[in-house]
Amino acid sequence: MAIYVAAWLLVRLAVRRVKKPPQITLHLFALSLGAWAAGRIFFSQEEWGGHLGAALIFCSALFLWVLFDRIICGSWLEQRRDVQLPIILRQLGGVMVVMVAAACILKFGYRFELTGLLATSGIAAVILGFAMQDLLANVIAGFSIHMTGAYRVGDWLLLGDAGDRAAVTEINWRSTRFINNDQVSFELPNSELIKRRIVNLNYPTPEHAIRLCIGLDYDVPPALAQEAILAACKNAQGILESPAPNVFLISFDDSSITYELRIWMRQARLYNVTCDEIRTSLWYELKRRDIRIPFPIRTLDVRTPNEPKSFSSAREKAAEILRSSSPLSCLSPEEAAALVKKSKLALFGAREALITRGQEGHSMFILLEGGVEIVGRTDKGARVTLSRMGPGECFGERSLLTGEPRNATVRAEEDTLVVEICKQDLSPLIESNPDLAERLGELLAERERKRAEALSPEAFKESESSSTHAQSPRSFAARIRSFFKA
Repeated sequence: MAIYVAAWLLVRLAVRRVKKPPQITLHLFALSLGAWAAGRIFFSQEEWGGHLGAALIFCSALFLWVLFDRIICGSWLEQRRDVQLPIILRQLGGVMVVMVAAACILKFGYRFELTGLLATSGIAAVILGFAMQDLLANVIAGFSIHMTGAYRVGDWLLLGDAGDRAAVTEINWRSTRFINNDQVSFELPNSELIKRRIVNLNYPTPEHAIRLCIGLDYDVPPALAQEAILAACKNAQGILESPAPNVFLISFDDSSITYELRIWMRQARLYNVTCDEIRTSLWYELKRRDIRIPFPIRTLDVRTPNEPKSFSSAREKAAEILRSSSPLSCLSPEEAAALVKKSKLALFGAREALITRGQEGHSMFILLEGGVEIVGRTDKGARVTLSRMGPGECFGERSLLTGEPRNATVRAEEDTLVVEICKQDLSPLIESNPDLAERLGELLAERERKRAEALSPEAFKESESSSTHAQSPRSFAARIRSFFKA
């Protein structure tokens, strides 16, 4: 017992820094060492002392292999060298050590002829082989997977013809364990896996393409349909900017023209989120462009337009907002009603960009329902929220009235309904109403002042103290008249 306790304590102190120190094999080694030592001291003449020596050799070989595996493979290679050996190879090494130790004990300790044992056990081996053929098939398939490197732990795979997506979490003797996007873990036998069509999304690089099929109306020109699909996917989460998305016309079907959207992504776990955002944005984009998503029709059905309830009363509210809280309040009731009739109603979903910084602008927007966030960037590139707007407010007027590129990005915070006023609709009113250019010039000057104050407060205070401003309402009004005359 003293030798057992001493051996156990010495080994535990020596391997205390190992991540997973040996447990059962250490107890077997210390126990066999103590029993053998006691036999040699007190019962040296007994014949069974040789059996204790054989047990000590066997337990020592097993313990030394486990110690080697935990120190070299588990701690040194994985933690310091970032090299992870397959578990099946480590387990195979342990089996080989046990078999060699047992063979040496039988050969040299007990003078047992192994050739005779192998010959007499041939029939038993055949029976055992038939009984374990499924297990052997899985083991051989596991070796094939490791040797060919078809996939490794951490890779995302498309399994079978259905293309189910799952990440590899473990490869063992019998099976491979996966976890899918629903965080559900499952196992598949190795012998079945090598018979399936397996697509490794992480090889040769983690960047891979996914394809979505979309059917649109025959009345929509293919160029416009492809433009709408690309516009809907540009802000989706998980999409790579390079390579750029592509849209292909792939077939003319019974009730629609089918297009295929190909996008590139790096993280396969975002597949469901990315597809959801693309399809959601596409619905809003097609709705704004008056593009219908077709469906098979088998009977004649007279239907009313399927539009949100807010659309029915939106145009009635728009004329009132124009006359009350917008910069176009100087319009007469007839002019406001005519402008709203020509303008376009547009519905945007949450997180969609109504305006993108740097793009050319040919329209301004008046909020009817919902809310937006206006985001700009400082000289150092930092993102700054300039303001938030609600129903009755307007934005985008500077690009419409002066022809300058958009200087901020405007995103919807919820489902947002807006009236889009274009240059060609506003031009006749500016020519016939001189006060309108002055009012719009005042609005632009006020917006420029707020934007400068939000982006650079210190520079704005210095300009205020020195009474120098970039542009006055009159200069903006002059630019508006010049732009619309051109």
